[in-house]
Amino acid sequence: MTLRLADDRQPPRGNERRWESTVHHSGRAFIATATMASIFKAHADDVIARGETELVPLLHRGGVDLLLITPETNFAVVSIELGLTETRPITLPATRPAS
Repeated sequence: MTLRLADDRQPPRGNERRWESTVHHSGRAFIATATMASIFKAHADDVIARGETELVPLLHRGGVDLLLITPETNFAVVSIELGLTETRPITLPATRPAS
């Protein structure tokens, strides 16, 4: 039995990772796998629900960071979607020489 992804690409092999999510926290953006981003979000949501403050680990493309999560912390986890829209060339207006 062969496992196929939704977009019918071959699953990654070995240490190859699919960077599918961005975690936005304190003005920084961290590129992570969907699994790591969802684990971070679940842990952060739990900390916020308990009204506590914790350093929550995030494994991302650049390594590991401990991100401070408090009930007042704003963060977002978003999916990276590339090549899913049709792009058309944009015609730029001709520039006029300076007089």
